[in-house]
This record gives sequence, structure tokens and C-alpha cells, in this order.
Amino acid sequence: MSDMLLVENQPKGNLGRKIWFIVVLLLLVATCVIVYYFLFKKDLNFEAYKTVVDKTTENALGRLTLNEIIIDDNQILLNATFKPVKDLNFDNQIFFFPQVFVNGKELTVRNGGQTIQQSNKNYTIYSSVKLRELPADKILSLDIRYNNWNGEKKIDEPWEFQVKASQEQLQEDRNTFSVEKKVKLLDGQEITIEKVVSTPISTTIYFHSEKSLLNEAIHFKIQSASGETWHINSAYPLNEDYTKWGVRLDALYLTGNSYELIPVAKNGSELGSAIKIEDK
Repeated sequence: MSDMLLVENQPKGNLGRKIWFIVVLLLLVATCVIVYYFLFKKDLNFEAYKTVVDKTTENALGRLTLNEIIIDDNQILLNATFKPVKDLNFDNQIFFFPQVFVNGKELTVRNGGQTIQQSNKNYTIYSSVKLRELPADKILSLDIRYNNWNGEKKIDEPWEFQVKASQEQLQEDRNTFSVEKKVKLLDGQEITIEKVVSTPISTTIYFHSEKSLLNEAIHFKIQSASGETWHINSAYPLNEDYTKWGVRLDALYLTGNSYELIPVAKNGSELGSAIKIEDK
């Protein structure tokens, strides 16, 4: 597993797509694999958020089956199986980046995933598509196009799928905690933490600034009343100006008011006092 890659693709408006290839240490790769396995394979109760697709399309490269998708807060997780044609040079370091239109609009801000080789020359393609927002409709119309080969070239005949997916149960189970607190960073710039949104699948902190930020500018900790702590460090931009941000932690579900949010600088120092996460 140590030779596997976690790859992310971040659209950049009219400047084209800037591809970020991140070679991940074994522990981080294993963690990512476990999260996807946790969501799609383990016998956990995510059926209410899952849409089974089980549709197959083919082109000159091979056969792609979209198995299922999960709708999360401003995120879509996809599980597909790829069977390449006999002479295609394909391995687990090649990735397909799906382009997803939601109700006819492209809202993607980051696109990442993994390719894992299975038996009989089959590959599982996991994708995580982060969005700047999701419409409030209970049923979403998704146009999913696997049209990007490894971030290097377009696929001439992309695999396409049209799917109706429900987010009704997710909307019922989603907890939104309003924060609206200002925090001063070490460089003097100020950010506003808007809210924390938690689902059975993930927890996301949303914040914004007046000027552009780097994704290393601020980290967060969430701490329970019992002292258990979760570190949330990988922020991603929600707009091209780098002034709106999200930072997400998978498999953390906040279900009460006994939590505190602690902003942390890159050097580990806490930025101000802890912020109580509570319904308002």
C-alpha cells in the first residue's frame, strides 16, 4: 500500500485546472482507505444516505460501473468499478476525476480520490467531490461525467451517468451549530468562523476572511466534555478568491452541545479562548 497515491484536483476558474499530486505517507493513506471502506463496505448504518446506482457504460478504454453514491454536507462520495480493455496500461496510480453537475450547475471546488486494484484486473475508483454548496431540494439531479484521465488529459468518450439522489434523510439528521465568532491570526488578519455542520458522515467548519488566506493559516480542534479531542487541519477554499473556506473531518458526528471549538495556529498555539458549540 505504500506506493499508493491520494490525488486531489482543484478547479481554478478560467485558468484551467491545477492538479495537486500528494504522495501520502503510509499512515495517512491507510486512514483514507479506512474512511472509504468505512463508508462503502462496512456494515454500518449509512443506507439512508446512500443511492445505489449499479449502472455500466463502456468506451474504448473499458467498462465503468457506478456502484453507489453518498450525499453528505456539500460533498458527494462515489464508488465505481473499472475494468480496462485488455491492452490498456492501467494501474492504481491512475485516477479518473468525475465532473458532477447538480441540478444542471457545476459547483465543484475540489475533487479527490483513490484507485485500488481488486482481483481479475478490476479496479475500485473512489471519488470525493467537495462542493461550494448543495441545493436545498430533497431530490438532486446529478449528471456525473468521468472525463478526466489522471489530471493530464480529457477522455474523448467520457463515461456518463444521470442519477436522482435523495438527501432528505441527511437533511433531517444534519446538525448545524451557528458560531459567528471572529478570530485573529498570528499575522494580524481576522477570520470569522460562521458555523459548524455535522452529519453522521462528517463534520465541517466554515469560515471566511476579508483577504486571501493560505490553507495552512489556521487549524482547529474540537473537544468533548470528556476531554476527547479531534484535530481538523486540511482546509480547502470555497471560492476563487481564497476568502471562503471549509475544513472537514470524516466520521465525526456531533449530536449535542457538549463540545468546544478551539482555533489553532500552524505552530500549535491556540488562537483565543475555546468556543462552545451549541444550538441557537
